[in-house]
Amino acid sequence: MIVSLFLQPFYNLCAQNSKEDKYYINNNRKWKADIPIWVPGFRGQIAYGEFDFSSGEGGEREFERLNGDAGLEFYFVGRISVKHKKIWAQIDAFSGRVGSTFTYTSPNELIEKEIVNIDIHGTIPRCIGGYSVFQATSKSNIKIELIPYLGFRYVNFRLQSDVFGNNDVINIQPNWFEPLIGIYVPVIYKRFKLELLCDYGATGKNYSWVISNQYRYRLSQLVDLHIGWTHMHLYHDGVVNGNNLRSSVRLFGPTAGIGFKF
Repeated sequence: MIVSLFLQPFYNLCAQNSKEDKYYINNNRKWKADIPIWVPGFRGQIAYGEFDFSSGEGGEREFERLNGDAGLEFYFVGRISVKHKKIWAQIDAFSGRVGSTFTYTSPNELIEKEIVNIDIHGTIPRCIGGYSVFQATSKSNIKIELIPYLGFRYVNFRLQSDVFGNNDVINIQPNWFEPLIGIYVPVIYKRFKLELLCDYGATGKNYSWVISNQYRYRLSQLVDLHIGWTHMHLYHDGVVNGNNLRSSVRLFGPTAGIGFKF
């Protein structure tokens, strides 16, 4: 009884109107809010001062996680977008924490290899806007658009690592602000929608790029569900806290969530 009371409002949102009213192409609402969860893997190469880490040798690879520090690590993604005629804009942010095991090369070569744990966590907001330069609809009612966009991204993350039982051997927080350029490609067929988005941003020696896709299914005029995949690459080369940091970090994994049109 109690469960049914909680589920009834959601059922009402998903069950309204005819099947054709739930087609994406028949939706006149301009705003969309998404609440997805991203569960990324973490690989890369990091050199900071005398420390040199890598998630692989002769090609990146993951190690089994160290004992302890168990638990779900993920990134929450908040996203709001608006589409009015040919103009499209979006604000989103990745925020969370993820960890992985890395090999460690000792600078004095007394210990050739050791496995350590590195965590990366932070918040990476992005603001973008674009204009539809191409639209086409096939005879089977498949609609496709090409929307180039410009914007900016603020990369703010923290790297933490414990080496040989010493706490906070590395505890640094690189950050930078960068302009970016990208393209957004939505493909619509009835109640299904495929979204492809990729962009590249850079400032000085630092740069990043993001590639993502989402597969959406519209439950009602207000609600849709989606799954997808996001791959993010963050590169930093500069001085942090008096030591040079050169890092190449890749975060990649599946996303899933719910969207609301209003």
